[in-house]
Amino acid sequence: MVKIDILLPYWGDFKLLKKAVDSVMAQTSNDWKLSIFDDHDPSLEAKKYFTQLKDSRISYYRHNKNIGITNNFNFAIKSATAEYCILLGSDDLLLPNYVEVALQNIGNNDFYQPGVQVIDDDDAPYRPLPDRIKKLLRPKKAGVYSGEKLAASLCTGNWLYFPSITWKTDNIKQFGFDNTYKIVEDVVLELNIIKDGGKLLLDNEILFQYRRSANSLSSREKVKGGVRFNEEAEVYSHFAKVFKEMGWKKAYLAAKVRLTSRAHELIG
Repeated sequence: MVKIDILLPYWGDFKLLKKAVDSVMAQTSNDWKLSIFDDHDPSLEAKKYFTQLKDSRISYYRHNKNIGITNNFNFAIKSATAEYCILLGSDDLLLPNYVEVALQNIGNNDFYQPGVQVIDDDDAPYRPLPDRIKKLLRPKKAGVYSGEKLAASLCTGNWLYFPSITWKTDNIKQFGFDNTYKIVEDVVLELNIIKDGGKLLLDNEILFQYRRSANSLSSREKVKGGVRFNEEAEVYSHFAKVFKEMGWKKAYLAAKVRLTSRAHELIG
């Protein structure tokens, strides 16, 4: 049994998908298996490529119809059998030592956030405003974070990079993804794990390249009526009530105010 399942839900640009897969195949550790879940992309390039690819570490599944990003996430995590997993973005890149270092570091923690470099469509380093803000909000010190302090920090502004996180598989299966949402389902998962006592290991070593593109799902949906902001308002309102009942006063206020989310909505 390998130690980490790399789950790759796919719909989009095949060239970027191939780069993502190549980055997995270039890992210094072989303690992984990769599963691609094609959400019935209009192009058959991925199907043709992976049908011909002879690598026992890589499997490919294509849905008979488009089921949507959140349902595809849930479908993917049901397949995971390794102790840990990652839901890799189909346009993101693992640096060669990602698996090796993540498995060395995660220990008994519930999820692991490595250092992240943001790149553009051409793989060049990129620092747009949202990522400069994330860097300001992110704790400077590596280490284990949990409880009310972590919840309050993430409700002030979510500085995590969801596709870069290594998860303890049992935890992510326990909570899954709420298919009410298609943009902020990661926030719901993260806060559910934290309120349940989960611990995050934060690392400063850069192991992941996150692609920030104007064509991302979140950008498209923001243009189409502000779906992200509506979802964020609903989710943070829910967790404000949850944290108030738990007696987490700082987390309650942070979720109620949701400072960075409101500021992002105002500047559009």
